[in-house]
Amino acid sequence: SAASLYNLALCRRMLGEPTAARETLERYRADYPSGLGRTADIAYQLGDIYEETGSQMEAIAEFERALAAKPDDALASELKYRIGACREQLGEKNEAILAYEKAMNGGPKTDPFRLLAVARCAALYEEKESWKKAVGAYRDLIKNSQDDELVMAANERVAQLEAAAR
Repeated sequence: SAASLYNLALCRRMLGEPTAARETLERYRADYPSGLGRTADIAYQLGDIYEETGSQMEAIAEFERALAAKPDDALASELKYRIGACREQLGEKNEAILAYEKAMNGGPKTDPFRLLAVARCAALYEEKESWKKAVGAYRDLIKNSQDDELVMAANERVAQLEAAAR
């Protein structure tokens, strides 16, 4: 019955029924408090629903709950990035930077969510006029991204920032 309830929640998400999916996931959590090995995924799914429906604070709480369940490195990187994105949407730029920095400092250098966090940090560092940090983040993208356009844009931005510093 646990698997059926979980699958029902996923089906409701795929059918575009976020409220019904959230209620089903919350029922799963209540009926199976141990999570049966799905604690991180249940919290991730709930966080995703909350973020999708504009409830960033609830999303953050769920993403943090998923992190506390010690997910694999790939999911942990995504969760840290998503917390940063929620914080940024709330206008909490300092907290967003902290979350993005956590994503930057964990997992493989080429992880897509890590690189997204690096890119957001670069932009936010520029907004705060932290030029050295911005250049460092762009250099990280240059070194670790496999997206040629992103690397080219990061190279151009480094050149612009270094020219302005002279």
